[in-house]
Amino acid sequence: MKFYLVAYHPYQVLIDDNIKLSKPSMQAAWSIINDSFRTDLALVYPPHVIAVASLFLSRVVDQGNMSDIEAQQWFADLNVDITDVLQVVNELVELYKSWGGYDEAKMPELVTRYIADVAASSS
Repeated sequence: MKFYLVAYHPYQVLIDDNIKLSKPSMQAAWSIINDSFRTDLALVYPPHVIAVASLFLSRVVDQGNMSDIEAQQWFADLNVDITDVLQVVNELVELYKSWGGYDEAKMPELVTRYIADVAASSS
């Protein structure tokens, strides 16, 4: 099978000169984008939607240097479908919730049980 995949990264939106972020907000947004690559979001949504969702979440994590009214106006001025942004935000929140219940010590037992279940169902 041959294929060619081009994936554009959301980081470019954060580097844009028009976006003035405090260093903690920039680091939070960058980390959130890094986390988004552990999902299929980059294959489903355009990079600017993922970037805006990361900015939204970074605003929640770190209040940044904008007032609430300035932040609301900034998000309102964007030419982005807010339902897509909120779907990406929900996917990322679900990812973080699943990481909260992750326990490395339980993984060998869970993998063994899964393999046994697969073997039992195939016979």
